[in-house]
Amino acid sequence: MSKTVPVSFGDQFLWAYDVSFGILLLEAIDGAAGMSQPEGAGDVLEGLRAHAQVGASAAFALDDQRWSPSQRTFVHRIIAEAGRRMRERGIMTRLEAEARYVTGNEPFALRFEEYVDGAVVAELAEAMNHLIHDDLPPVPDAGRHWFYGVEDGPRTT
Repeated sequence: MSKTVPVSFGDQFLWAYDVSFGILLLEAIDGAAGMSQPEGAGDVLEGLRAHAQVGASAAFALDDQRWSPSQRTFVHRIIAEAGRRMRERGIMTRLEAEARYVTGNEPFALRFEEYVDGAVVAELAEAMNHLIHDDLPPVPDAGRHWFYGVEDGPRTT
């Protein structure tokens, strides 16, 4: 099973570690409850939950054509806010993360991770924001792409 999720905006993309990606989306969904939401936000949030669950089995488009402009802005905002909260939260043990992030009736699959580093997840959220604004730093090696959401990252692959 792959551990990477392609995250795109327009014709650009980066790779995300599926555990960090899923945690980020689940945190974004949790945080959305306290924010003003555009029409159809419930469907958008269910789509995000589905992406978190399938992880590396599906690409994730930050400019999903099924979303209205206000829904896209909403998704971008809740992901950015989730990243800020994750950075503030810091390290979560596996047990804390499994208790907090549940999909269906099961804890979110953390693979063999013993903890979740909020700073690493926040770095992924920031990279997604840079992708949206077309200001990711250049990849050092031609033909490679950034890989975010990993310890000692970002890396290229």
